[in-house]
Amino acid sequence: MKSFLHITLKFKIALFIIILLLVTSSIFSLLAIQAMNQSILNEVLKRAESLSKSTAALAPYSILSRDLLGIDNIVTKVKEANEDLEYVAVTDASGFVLAHTDIAKRGMLLQPPRGTWLTEPGGLVNVPEVRGETDNFFEISAPVVFNNKQLGSVVIGVNKSALLHAQAETRRKILAGLVIVMFLGAGCIVVLSSLVTRPIKELARGVRELREGRRSKLRIYSRDELGSLTEGFNQMTELISKQQDSLSTSAQELEEAYVSTVKVLSAAIDARDPFTLGHSTRVAKFALQIGEMLELSRSELEELEIASLFHDVGKLKTPDYVLLKEGPLNPLEHRDMSDHPEQGAAILSRAKSLHKYIPAVRHHHEWFNGEGYPDGLRGDDIPLHAAIIAVADAFDAMTSARPYKEPRTPEEALRELARYSGKQFAPDIVEVFRRVIESHPSLAEHFSGAI
Repeated sequence: MKSFLHITLKFKIALFIIILLLVTSSIFSLLAIQAMNQSILNEVLKRAESLSKSTAALAPYSILSRDLLGIDNIVTKVKEANEDLEYVAVTDASGFVLAHTDIAKRGMLLQPPRGTWLTEPGGLVNVPEVRGETDNFFEISAPVVFNNKQLGSVVIGVNKSALLHAQAETRRKILAGLVIVMFLGAGCIVVLSSLVTRPIKELARGVRELREGRRSKLRIYSRDELGSLTEGFNQMTELISKQQDSLSTSAQELEEAYVSTVKVLSAAIDARDPFTLGHSTRVAKFALQIGEMLELSRSELEELEIASLFHDVGKLKTPDYVLLKEGPLNPLEHRDMSDHPEQGAAILSRAKSLHKYIPAVRHHHEWFNGEGYPDGLRGDDIPLHAAIIAVADAFDAMTSARPYKEPRTPEEALRELARYSGKQFAPDIVEVFRRVIESHPSLAEHFSGAI
């Protein structure tokens, strides 16, 4: 059904022109047939009228002298000279037949032919309807006049078979001409539609390739308007390609500058507390290792890295006396510290380009069992990047030195992660991180505890 509905432009053009050609040719053919039929009929009537008038010119002396043999000789010769005549008759002024090619009708009263008599200079012409299946002829009458007195009439019956044959032959020739015109027109239409649609197909190909990121120069088939359009498209494609290259370079430079800025910002965040210096960078490294083992896409890994660098950005609003306190936090201070995920989300919300990092930053302290903060999410409701950062953040915190505790070894930290797997951390993320550390033992030793 789809292939049926998908009609090409070439087919549409051809169909439209063929229909237009067929309609116009049919109309002109009908008009031509009608005109030719009328012309043939007029010629037949003129010839019959001429015969009747010439016969009427010969008959007056024979009628006045009552020379019936002479009159009979006249009608016989006229009939023999014209095979398409049905009959020739001469009547007196009262309508009685004086001579007739059908001898049996001599002396009979000849009824006037049916139809309307048309009076013309020098005679009367009648074109009646066909009188039954056997009376398939025209009847033409001309008066026999002598000294301005009508002595009688000459009536000629013209067989219609010759007329019908001529009309049929004319129709056949016109219809044959119509068929020839249609075939020639169809051929011309195919050529014309190809000339029109070929440049359009080339343009469509160019648009498709441009949309797919491919670039090719289109072929110019003609130097008309379509050729100018194709040439303009080539120029536009070349300009777009140059602009894309320039934009790609600018975008890459902007991205590099952006990532550098994020790294500087994360370093500035960590620098507020000398014991957490480099924390965000290490979390980003651990998170990337987890993401690679989970076979995340390149774009997802880039987003995970930036989110990891941003995960503690909310601590910019945490008071120094809380952030730098060496001992355990009291409930009020713990509440201030626990606000940093929400504060971080609020900071990122001010820039639209940073919105995609908000879920990971806001929810990296959610617990798998729903007992975390700030929204109490649980299980698969926790965004994947947030769940990854939670494991990496906890591992780095446990293996880093603090004024109030000694750093744990990577093995101890892994055991602690396993103990809280399914409670605080996503079990599958913990298992992946365990494989990461086992596969790269130097990774934990290199980054853990670095200040």
